[in-house]
Amino acid sequence: MGFWKTLCAALAVGVLLGAGPADARFGKRSKPAASAPKPSGDDKDSRDDDRSTHRATPIGRPADAPVRSSVRASRASWLGVLFVGGPASYHRRARVGRPGVRAAAPPPLVHLNVQGDSFGETGGALGLYMALDGQRWGMDARVTGIALTSEDGLDEVDRLTLLDAHLTISPWSSERGRFRLEAGFASAHAPDVIFVGPSFAASLAACIGPTPFDVEARIQVVPFPHRQVDAQAGLAMHLGALNLRGGWRTLYLNDAGHLDGVVHEDAFSGPYLGLGLSF
Repeated sequence: MGFWKTLCAALAVGVLLGAGPADARFGKRSKPAASAPKPSGDDKDSRDDDRSTHRATPIGRPADAPVRSSVRASRASWLGVLFVGGPASYHRRARVGRPGVRAAAPPPLVHLNVQGDSFGETGGALGLYMALDGQRWGMDARVTGIALTSEDGLDEVDRLTLLDAHLTISPWSSERGRFRLEAGFASAHAPDVIFVGPSFAASLAACIGPTPFDVEARIQVVPFPHRQVDAQAGLAMHLGALNLRGGWRTLYLNDAGHLDGVVHEDAFSGPYLGLGLSF
């Protein structure tokens, strides 16, 4: 329980940080402000001093100026969790064993999934996911392409690409569900920079009684060099090997000022729909 509380707190802090308009989005250089008429006399000197205290500090120079934070947040979100693919279709695995006879270990399951996300007027995302689940060990890989309305006021699109690859271990795995712990690496490809860092995640899928529905949840955290919290929760309906998914996703990105000395943050939130195969 403490583990989940910590992850939830990290997500809540990321999404709620600041509410002011962003100067530039995650991984995109700030554009210089338009030059103002030059003041004269003492007023010029005092204004120059004021402006100097707000100038961003480029990487490699003394960090004596305060770092500004820019946040672009989508409309309200609850603490949702994103799961691009989903654990197995456990319903088709359920079997009734004979008393006193130990059931054989289930064969590995392969998952192939596609998912679309909507962030309202901000933009949207399309993700692909592939995973292999054994009784205890497994692996997964996923890629998410994000298209966002440009903040420059121009008819342009800002594109982000998120990649990650994890090894997984399942402390709990049965015909009724699975809990995974994941570790690996992730990369974020932004307009002006590429970040690569360690990645950690946890996911849960569990059958809802005798119904064909699962409840699913996943949260992923990248602590450095950039900061990323990617979370979602929803339901899955299994129709044999085919599965349909829907729920809510929240994504938080922060470039930690590595690009131009100015911290740029983005927070997106919205519904998702997914389609996949488990075999």
